[in-house]
Amino acid sequence: MMPSNPGDPQTATTHHLVKGEDLNHHQTLYAGRCVEWCVQIAYITAESCFDEARPLVFMSVRSLSMRTPARVGDILEYTGTVDYIGDSTIGVRVDAKITQPKTDPKIVATGTFLFCTVDSEGRAASHGLPALKNGNRPAQERWVRSIEEERRSVPL
Repeated sequence: MMPSNPGDPQTATTHHLVKGEDLNHHQTLYAGRCVEWCVQIAYITAESCFDEARPLVFMSVRSLSMRTPARVGDILEYTGTVDYIGDSTIGVRVDAKITQPKTDPKIVATGTFLFCTVDSEGRAASHGLPALKNGNRPAQERWVRSIEEERRSVPL
């Protein structure tokens, strides 16, 4: 159940065509739809850490920033990259960009999303993944700090 390159960051990419039903009242991509697509690729990225499917649940959106409006007909590329691995948690950074013109892709959104492996009763369970070999130290520190803050804010 280990990834094919243990310790290396996993990535996954997908594309979406912005259609009329994806727009808000300003005729640009509705942020809720963008979040939906971000969470999907983040989940796929986290699940791709394993050779076989694992019980993995969504925990939280750590951040999301809309940068550039997308419009009907734009093709968006969503790339998820694992940038944090805890004992039972996996943090994924997602970058979404308009793919055309290819010479000047525009960033539409960036965000970070946290997932947790669970046992049959839904409790956090160690996934056994190794730490990232070439982990981004500031990203690691950001993830640890945000997880600790969340634990302190949850009533027992």
